[in-house]
Amino acid sequence: MNVENLIKEEARHLKNSRRTIEIAPDISEKHINTIQKKYGATLRESIAKQILVMSYTGTGFFFLTGDTFYFDNFLQGGLQQVPFTEIKAIKAESGGVFSPDKIYFKTMNKEYVLDGCIDGINLSTISSVFNRIIEFTQNQTNVVFTTSNQGVLSSQLPEEIKLLYLQILCNYVYLNDEMIDANEYNAITKISVRMEINGDTRAILRKYMNDFSKRIKTGYLLSSLKKNTENQTGYWDAVKYCLMQDVLYIHTIQTPGRRWEEDGFIGSLMEHCLLNREQITTMEKAVSLNISMQSKDADMGKLKDSWEKFIKSIKDTSGYVPTLYLFCSGSIYGLKSYEGFFKKDETSQNAINKKRELILQEVISNNQKAVNILIGDMNYLADRLEKALREEDEIQQNYSKIKLLLNKIKSENGIVKQEEECVKLISNS
Repeated sequence: MNVENLIKEEARHLKNSRRTIEIAPDISEKHINTIQKKYGATLRESIAKQILVMSYTGTGFFFLTGDTFYFDNFLQGGLQQVPFTEIKAIKAESGGVFSPDKIYFKTMNKEYVLDGCIDGINLSTISSVFNRIIEFTQNQTNVVFTTSNQGVLSSQLPEEIKLLYLQILCNYVYLNDEMIDANEYNAITKISVRMEINGDTRAILRKYMNDFSKRIKTGYLLSSLKKNTENQTGYWDAVKYCLMQDVLYIHTIQTPGRRWEEDGFIGSLMEHCLLNREQITTMEKAVSLNISMQSKDADMGKLKDSWEKFIKSIKDTSGYVPTLYLFCSGSIYGLKSYEGFFKKDETSQNAINKKRELILQEVISNNQKAVNILIGDMNYLADRLEKALREEDEIQQNYSKIKLLLNKIKSENGIVKQEEECVKLISNS
């Protein structure tokens, strides 16, 4: 059973608490490193990628994965782990002016009293989450909670998901005129480079991009995506945010200046991905900033300032999109280059120029990969054209043979009729 979406969605309500709440994939790297360093011996190696929600303070911390509640309450003996399947009851108690909030956890064999590690949190929200989990375990036998990696990049998705993703982009382009023109073809190719698809996936995509008659309905593709990610919320996050932003990027290529609200495909995709209008506006702004950064005369210092103000402005709002997924449109740059660009200790002009140089190198590298793929596509189409010409010649030859055969049959039919008439005359005489 996967309750990761439930936990992450409810955690957004915890943002109203008076303590800091971090939600995947925007969880402090510093806090992750602290946990790994302090408790590495007792935590599984993959735990850092599976944390959904975390809150860290001087009096303790807690975090949740898709199957376990972890906490270190002040002066209670270090890290504790309570699997969701063992939680039998929960009770919350609000603190007073000089006393902390408390949560009482009951398992089959033990009771935990938490105060310092949860003080200041929204008790009704956290209680609601655990009561839902308890309800799941009580209503089912042998329930197993699942986990998935968070903060996944589109390049880390399985190949079948990458293909579905790229086919949806092709469908969006096909809506315009049932053709993929040069700019659109180039954009999808660069996106496939960023996603690092393998040769077999590329071969299928190449055929899909060059044959409108083989188009699969978008609704079916989206349903397949949901099915493939239903127990992998990290995969679904990468799909919904990156796919929407790539669609917005292609939208700017197809119809520059046209509002996204006028595009029915974008509106439908927004609803299917359970995104809101404010989030689409956020991604539209990110697309614009990304395009600006690729300009030869870009003022990187000014753009860095614009990015920082922009990211700050969406924090804890309905337009929030994880920072990780704001750098995916256009697909001609590397995320690592951008992460370096935003380091707070690199504010000098020399440092900014160095980061711009790294980004431009990433642009060149990815463009070279895209060119190699386009050459491969040209060779594929040339082979198809040659084959079509050969087939046309064969068809022409077969047509001539069939025509001769028809004439022969027609002639033979005439002879048969003459023989029948002769037979009749002889019979009558």
